[in-house]
Amino acid sequence: MTGNVLAARYELLEQLSEGLLFHVYRARDLTRSRVVTLKAVRAPYAANMPLLEALQMALDSRRRLRHPNLMELYEADLTAQPPFFVEEFVRGLDLHTRIRRTAPFTVPIAIEIMIGIVEGLQAIHSAGLTHGDLRPANVLVGSEWHVWLNGVGMRGVYRAEPSLAAAHEARAAAYTAPELFRGGAPSVASDIYACGVILFEMITAAVPFTGETPVLIAESHLNDPIPSLRQRNPAAPRTVEGIVTKCLQKDPAQRYATAMQLLNDLKAVRDALRFGKSLGWSPIDLPDSTGAKPASGDIFARKPAPPSPPVVEEEEEDDIPKWLRMMIWLTGALVVLGLVIGFAAWMALRFAPEDRPVPQVVGKKLDEANRILRDADLEPEVRLEGYSEQYPPGVVYSVSPPEGRVVRKGSKVYLWVSKGSRFVEVPNVSNMPESRARRELEGTGLAVMDSVEERRHDTVPLGYVIATVPPAGARIDRSRPIKLIVSIGSGYEPLPSRAPEPALEPSPPSPATRVFEVKIDLTDQPDRRIRIEVEDALGKRTVLDEMRPGGQVHTLAVEAQGDRVKIRIYVDDQLAQEIVR
Repeated sequence: MTGNVLAARYELLEQLSEGLLFHVYRARDLTRSRVVTLKAVRAPYAANMPLLEALQMALDSRRRLRHPNLMELYEADLTAQPPFFVEEFVRGLDLHTRIRRTAPFTVPIAIEIMIGIVEGLQAIHSAGLTHGDLRPANVLVGSEWHVWLNGVGMRGVYRAEPSLAAAHEARAAAYTAPELFRGGAPSVASDIYACGVILFEMITAAVPFTGETPVLIAESHLNDPIPSLRQRNPAAPRTVEGIVTKCLQKDPAQRYATAMQLLNDLKAVRDALRFGKSLGWSPIDLPDSTGAKPASGDIFARKPAPPSPPVVEEEEEDDIPKWLRMMIWLTGALVVLGLVIGFAAWMALRFAPEDRPVPQVVGKKLDEANRILRDADLEPEVRLEGYSEQYPPGVVYSVSPPEGRVVRKGSKVYLWVSKGSRFVEVPNVSNMPESRARRELEGTGLAVMDSVEERRHDTVPLGYVIATVPPAGARIDRSRPIKLIVSIGSGYEPLPSRAPEPALEPSPPSPATRVFEVKIDLTDQPDRRIRIEVEDALGKRTVLDEMRPGGQVHTLAVEAQGDRVKIRIYVDDQLAQEIVR
């Protein structure tokens, strides 16, 4: 159907996906000159009246929802052929695909995504509705980890057609709360349960309850104990394990009562990760994993002393000089004192905590570093994923406390993990559909602007990419956003009712790239965290945030755009230098 116009208004530009019930298109609203998402009911169900009535009810309930984490519903026409509805178009990748490609996520990223999910849920619940079908396939994640929820209220639509219901339940079984398998209706508690499954999956790359068939998955949800998040991923803090465990309680009454309660705990975790606070608390009692057992007896218990013999006073001749008697008394006192001190030292050495040095993990893959630290009875935790010119992606490039420092058994060791070089070569995405070009660019770690530049072109088809800014082959900082130049074909004309658009002016030249040399002197200092912020024609952004070894001078090249540039250098979050050009 690509190229057709529905309802004399929506021009279908590109098919994005095909689901159980809908063909999903990127379309152009010719009346309002905006890009939208159009979902058309597939042919086998376009004449199914009970299903269309259920769909109409679901769409009517969505009309009052307005929230940054929810896709806005623009219009619905279920009497058209095919029946369709139109939503806000957002540029993002579904969470199911992101998990399949890159999970397990670091804890900060997983928490940031989950906060967006729960903020959207809170808006749904505040309107008196439930989502009912919360799973990664219905979560879109865009740039800066912004989240949109999709599929609100669709569970009831699928259940209106038995063949659809069976296929849908098979896809959703891994995220379905136990009470729904018993015939219960979707509720706030069942949405909270799905949040626990998704957070568990993001951190461990696997769902908590599995089975070879939907029936076996249901039995696992109903009967199997909640698996330990930290046994699957030791880098997860105890607090996060507690949040997941509370969400996954079999009894709905023992879960979070509201999405707001869950949101408050997630934000507390995010703040703790940002500011280095402790994450040893838990919103629910967790099993004791230490395995400590009470002592069977006191090895230093003394037997009752035998009764003292009666004291018999005898008269002795005082033939020992007084000064000698004093010396004997002092000698005995010193001997007793020495015995007491020696016993105390022996006890202290016997029961002192076992100290050990932090092993060498810099330059090793994250999995290997975690294993080495656990073997040393230390607790690893990823503090930050940052760019490194020295180490490839997934390799530890800094550790705190530093390697070799003696710490107590069970101490937490923070890891900084490389995301690879900050610089990347822009791939060639010319003559690709816009959606595929975005996936290619985002797959290399580049950010793509939501807005595009549209141009007429004689050979590049409508909706396909002509070029990028910066151009293909340019080596750029990953933080620099890419702009797509998209073709509107050679024959596109606006509607007759609108005034003709003036000819497109040539795009102004991109701001010139300027390179500044920044020196940071750590000659007489220990390892420091260095953060560099740039404010230029592209806006304000952080271009470096990583640990740097002490005892040397670091010379860094910082790229900026435009005539006016402001560069701020922070050392351990303290402003150390500001450059204005």
